[in-house]
Amino acid sequence: MHPDAIIAIAASSDSKALTQEIFGGEIGWLPWKRPGYELGLWLGKFCEENPNARGVILESHGLFTWGDTAKESYETTLEIINKAMDWLDARIQGPAFGGPKVKTLGADERRAVAEKLMPKIRGMISETEGKLGHFDDQPAVLEFVGSNRLEDLAALGTSCPDHFLRTKIRPLVIDFDPESPDIDNTVAGLEDAIAAYRADYAAYYERCKHDNSPAMRDPNAVIYLVPGVGMISFAKDKATARISAEFYVNAINVMRGASSVSTYQGLSEQEAFDIEYWLLEEAKLQRMPKPKPLAGKIALVTGGAGGIGKATAFRLAGEGACVVLADIDDAALATAKDELSSVFSKDIVRSVHLNVTDEAEVASGFSEAVTEFGGLDILVSNAGLASSAPIEDTTLDLWDKNIAILATGYFLVSREAFRLFRYQNAGGNVVFVSSKNGLAASPGAAAYCTAKAAEIHLARCLALEGASAQIRVNTVNPDAVLRGSKIWTGEWKEQRAAAYKMSTDELEAHYRERSMLKRSVFPEDIAEAIYFLASDMSAKSTGNIINVDAGNAVSFPR
Repeated sequence: MHPDAIIAIAASSDSKALTQEIFGGEIGWLPWKRPGYELGLWLGKFCEENPNARGVILESHGLFTWGDTAKESYETTLEIINKAMDWLDARIQGPAFGGPKVKTLGADERRAVAEKLMPKIRGMISETEGKLGHFDDQPAVLEFVGSNRLEDLAALGTSCPDHFLRTKIRPLVIDFDPESPDIDNTVAGLEDAIAAYRADYAAYYERCKHDNSPAMRDPNAVIYLVPGVGMISFAKDKATARISAEFYVNAINVMRGASSVSTYQGLSEQEAFDIEYWLLEEAKLQRMPKPKPLAGKIALVTGGAGGIGKATAFRLAGEGACVVLADIDDAALATAKDELSSVFSKDIVRSVHLNVTDEAEVASGFSEAVTEFGGLDILVSNAGLASSAPIEDTTLDLWDKNIAILATGYFLVSREAFRLFRYQNAGGNVVFVSSKNGLAASPGAAAYCTAKAAEIHLARCLALEGASAQIRVNTVNPDAVLRGSKIWTGEWKEQRAAAYKMSTDELEAHYRERSMLKRSVFPEDIAEAIYFLASDMSAKSTGNIINVDAGNAVSFPR
């Protein structure tokens, strides 16, 4: 076992003496030995020579216990851990880590700083593979990053192999002063700080490598510590980023305990390297499955609780993306989030209430995506409505509502995405879900058709503006997606049936027979086209339109 209280003792410079003081002869002590066959022989020898011992602490590693039954061994484990915790609690007096050095910013201020830092860092470290971020500002983290001993303890690295296999040998401490916060200056210094960390890691690899060592892996930091703000972690997926942060919290707890009752010591550099680049560890990494096409990508889907939006979220998540569902229907949003989480995991799905016509809500929704995942790669602009009325019956309110949601709403989310993409400096991808009606007029739907046409032209304009920054913008034009669509559950269905002088039950067959291919179109069909445009399969396409309408000659793009 690797509980924090035990590792605090095992990672102390006088861990053998502390073990004897706390446990007497019932728990033994062995010096550091990398896990493996030889350690097994050591343990066997110890048991033979110490028949009354109930366990042993292995320096810088953890606790082994045993008993005549599994239950006895388990109960001994709990007893020993609790005894170590009680002993430490009784001896840790006053502030930890040399006391506070800087103030801790308020919760909103902390998230604002994280929002500025995460996409910048992500853009700089995602050259070879996409990275997902995690922000942690729990009390234990804040105590450490605001302390006098942050710099020197962080430089020592972690002790337990289970820690640094997740967190790398040491974190990167960001140069930020919460007493006089200048986030722009901090952002300006990130490139040099990250380059210095890479150079230091490469030097560490060169100093410690063996003739048969695996090639150097990603030299970027996993853990980023920000004074007065918290901890940011980046990894190839959200779960790994979160777990890496949790392991570093364990390391913080270990350093608190060890430095309070003794002197904390990390593993020697060579021992750390030999664990990190252990050939058995490399063999395990080589057996890992190939990443999915959208692994490391973050998508925000507006109208994410509706038929097309939810189908799109499932499609993107199925290919490895993290997804932020954005919608104004809170009940449907909660249901959609639960459905995705149950199929994939809670790590990769977030939801935000987002009215695309509200400038502040749009900005807030993108901020949520950044602080939850680290940035953004894909915007699927899909929020919509449908209305139908003869032009003489079209009220100004109805006209304005269509323009607000379908034109202004698409503009607002695209503008926010462009700002973030340019700030992140790693390209980006926008997919508009427009309509056949944006290319082909329909009777009794002037407001809707006009707004949809505006979407298509906006996408063309954005494709021109974004190309130099590797931001692609494309459009999918559905038609008659009845099943699963929230649009078709309201008045629109009755209105279109009235326009075509038929019952609502006849609509699906009507649209199917009207199409050239005589086939119905479903949300999953639209999601497939969106996935194509959001993926590298279409990496050399921008400004394009894909019609998913089973064939409609009047809407052929010209």
